[in-house]
Amino acid sequence: MLMYESPLPAPNAFILNYFSANKSELGWGYTIDQKTDYIVDGMGVYVTRNKDTYLHGQMELTDNIAYGNGINGVVFHRTDRGVVKRNTVYNNGVIPRLEYSELPAEDWMVDLKKSRQPYSGIVINNAEGVKLWSNNVMARYDDDYAYNLEVDGSGPPPPLAAGGNNKVCRGLVDEYIGGVVWPATDTTVCGVPSPPATTPAPSTSPTKSPVAVPTTGAPTEPAKYVEISCGGACHLIQWPYDMGNAYAPNVAHAACELDCDLGVCKAFSLQDDYRPNMVGMMRCFLYREDGEPSPEVCANDPFNRADGGTCAYATSNGQFFITPEAKEMYNVYNLEE
Repeated sequence: MLMYESPLPAPNAFILNYFSANKSELGWGYTIDQKTDYIVDGMGVYVTRNKDTYLHGQMELTDNIAYGNGINGVVFHRTDRGVVKRNTVYNNGVIPRLEYSELPAEDWMVDLKKSRQPYSGIVINNAEGVKLWSNNVMARYDDDYAYNLEVDGSGPPPPLAAGGNNKVCRGLVDEYIGGVVWPATDTTVCGVPSPPATTPAPSTSPTKSPVAVPTTGAPTEPAKYVEISCGGACHLIQWPYDMGNAYAPNVAHAACELDCDLGVCKAFSLQDDYRPNMVGMMRCFLYREDGEPSPEVCANDPFNRADGGTCAYATSNGQFFITPEAKEMYNVYNLEE
């Protein structure tokens, strides 16, 4: 579901937009008030101003590709209880930042006297209870914010309700959101073959303190296993599995991954070993390649069963890792708590 509000054009203003419904792709250029010398709009996919009228349930902004927009690709604004997930955002921020040269400069840029904001990714603005899952963002510049939380006034923004598995291919990450965003090891997830050349440092810096998320270089080989956020139930008990060895916590991940590599295995999990003689150890569970989940409902998004199905078993300090191929085959997404 995509819900958005487009502001009506003011006199002597214009909006450029185009839609491709088959992929939920949206490019929304910019709005220029021709009575002034600055940009007044430029978002792509924009959910806005539902806080006072949408009092129950939640709004979901999912599976969009946003590119070529004036400022941000995706904005969730003054709307509570939202889910922003699986959006790909890249090549936005086409409105100039005046500290960077625009070559070649287009005619509409000539008389601009003010820069746009240093944002060109996903912004959550004055929204409470928002969950941020599995988004991939490449900002235009190294010092543009790829992920940002905004709030009116000087206080901290409302915290996220939940989130994880978000990737950044280029750009800064707001200090209040950094715990759920990680650098992408494969930049193709952000919609482009590889990032453009690193941008030079501008003459001024953003005023907020970003989380240090390094810009990646050339694409590297994707990880063999992807970690899935699984909360307090990380054992997929309806998937064919073998109970493996127990390991000390400092070596458990590497050892269990090796066990999976050596066996016929599509995923593995770790949890505190509950056996009396194994206190302090982590137990390794190996999910076999030679079998399908049963019942069949557990073969699709097993950590998020809306129908009440029980696919995951309670664990203590649980972790779950799966091959990218199996993740795609079984739609294994992060737990949406």
